[in-house]
Amino acid sequence: MRRTKPNRAERAGRPGRAQMDVFLDELAASSNVAASARAAGVSANAMYRERRRNAAFAKRWLAALCEGYARLEAELLSEALVTPNGNVKEATLKSRAQKYRLGLSLLAAHRAAVRGNMPTPAAAATGGAGNAKARLAAKLRAMQARVQEERASGADDDGDDGF
Repeated sequence: MRRTKPNRAERAGRPGRAQMDVFLDELAASSNVAASARAAGVSANAMYRERRRNAAFAKRWLAALCEGYARLEAELLSEALVTPNGNVKEATLKSRAQKYRLGLSLLAAHRAAVRGNMPTPAAAATGGAGNAKARLAAKLRAMQARVQEERASGADDDGDDGF
């Protein structure tokens, strides 16, 4: 049997287009990165790496995450509003409790990204670090200028403090 040559993404250890699509569909359904990666047949680390490398994928990731977050939030709210009848077995209650804990931890883990309080990794990689470095350099230049002005005015001063 003849093996086909791996494409460039596979050689680089990157997920393929089909894997990314499966991952994003699962993420939109569940908001669970690890489970979505397993469904796509790749590691979660590979998907996080791809998100850092690929701005378009990062944008699609955030959209899928927002959709999954909204679905999970609605599902948990719906479950909370349903009153159980008296015939619920203990195993069912334990299973539901585990599902709720997972759902709540997923909501907590992704809340900042979904609510917009956290920049996407691609945006931070492309502009965030450079902007911070530029702001820091500007502050340092301003401090150096202030020190030089103080030294220059101190040289003109006769040592009298003005009293």
